[in-house]
Amino acid sequence: LRDPQHDEQRTQNPKWLVVIGVCTHLGCVPVANAGEFGGYYCPCHGSHYDASGRIRKGPAPLNLEVP
Repeated sequence: LRDPQHDEQRTQNPKWLVVIGVCTHLGCVPVANAGEFGGYYCPCHGSHYDASGRIRKGPAPLNLEVP
């Protein structure tokens, strides 16, 4: 993982994960339940995030932000 974080580090309550739906590359809106890792896919430049919003592939430099 380019920006490694365990789920425990990304959540306050492990039953829920809330992420801000803005790609960390150039601010496009990722599509949910899509991409190679079953999480989020940014159609603008091809970043793939897993279901926890962690960047797995593409130009995005960071995980999706957790508020």
